[in-house]
Amino acid sequence: MRFKSSLIALSLSLVCFIPRVALADTITLTTTTGGSVDGVDVYPYLFTVDGVQNVSMSCLNFDREISFNETWEVDPINVSTILAGNTYDNESGASILEDAWLYNQYVNSGTSPSSPYSPSEVQFAIWSIMDPAVINATNNNYNGSGAFDSVAQALANQAIANVTGNNPLPASYYANDTVLLPDPNGSSTWTNGQPQIFMVDPMPTPEPGSLTLLGTGFLGAVFFMRRRLRKA
Repeated sequence: MRFKSSLIALSLSLVCFIPRVALADTITLTTTTGGSVDGVDVYPYLFTVDGVQNVSMSCLNFDREISFNETWEVDPINVSTILAGNTYDNESGASILEDAWLYNQYVNSGTSPSSPYSPSEVQFAIWSIMDPAVINATNNNYNGSGAFDSVAQALANQAIANVTGNNPLPASYYANDTVLLPDPNGSSTWTNGQPQIFMVDPMPTPEPGSLTLLGTGFLGAVFFMRRRLRKA
């Protein structure tokens, strides 16, 4: 009898590892601190992810719409596992890899005159990968003075070369990057159609309090099962 109850306890303890592997993560857009450039909000966007607040991300799509406080479920995928020739959420794997390279350029961006490029130029270069026609139209509307200037265009071209050129970057380059794809089977409250794909580095883990609550629930289930087995 003890052996059987131990197996039950073991199987329930293993379930604790399932949510991070098999279930989607829930994210909520709370605000953006990057300001407005060319009439649109730019990186960084702040999210709550499974209880972890103020997680900074960058969005990869320009022609999808979301609103603040909207919540939806996402499937996190480590970018190092993305294949350039595959399709993910109607976007090519190559475009995700290119945007991941651009995402990693934020660390070198700044607003001072000595900075090689600004965060907004990185953001518009990212958007140009998946939505080039829309970004070019936006730039033309601003008579060439928009954030998708020659610097941003050069960044986008470099990203493309790093993925589809003669010497593409190895998968290990993207080991810390995670792309968050909207879960087509998950619950959501978005109202403006399918939300953007977002990228984060690194992927946050649930708060200790949430893990404790989860563990306590499973321990209670184990205790209940043990009592039932004893009665039997």
